Amino acid sequence: MQTRSILVVEDEPLLRELVATALESRGFLVHTAATAADARRAFQRVDPDGVIIDVNLGPGPNGFDLAEALVRLRPEVALVFLTNLPDPRFADRDVDGVPKGVWYLRKSAVTDIDSMVMALDAALRGAADSVRHDRDQDRPLGKLTRKQLEVLRLVAEGKSNAQIAQARGTTIKAVEDTIHRICMALGVDSAEQANTRVAITRQFLTATAGGVPQPDRP
Repeated sequence: MQTRSILVVEDEPLLRELVATALESRGFLVHTAATAADARRAFQRVDPDGVIIDVNLGPGPNGFDLAEALVRLRPEVALVFLTNLPDPRFADRDVDGVPKGVWYLRKSAVTDIDSMVMALDAALRGAADSVRHDRDQDRPLGKLTRKQLEVLRLVAEGKSNAQIAQARGTTIKAVEDTIHRICMALGVDSAEQANTRVAITRQFLTATAGGVPQPDRP
């Protein structure tokens, strides 16, 4: 079998190196990029068989933007998202924002490198049933609406209710009602606002912090 080439697009250096090393040890020819711009240049240069893409790539285009650009260049390329985001809504996309045939792996749900490699191999082979962690019913914050997630993100950034209302073009009362519904969905007691904001912020940060696939044990 000819060596299959993979482009790993990940802005976190440690994880980028970990994934690249793991794939190389399994016979893949691996190229890496830290940003969407670097990835597009590498894609044109090395013409990979598949691409592993993080969604959050720092300032500039995100992983979804990059994936759309790469598919326009080569519709047949195998794409695997490896991200800490529970689903596309966290990147301001519709819940069905992942294209058909693309694999979506949540870092915290990938228990080891082998499971990631198996998903990549299946994607390269064109397997019909892709792994879609973004569709898991029990994914973190999966019960929240897109609007609630946006408000929760602003709360996690330390914005006051007045600042959130201004940013979203709504009233403070509307923000308060949304936060109350968030608390109900997350099972948080909203009796005290200060403690409530800390509790729901903690859940948001935990959900989006993700994890790192663990290397093989000796």
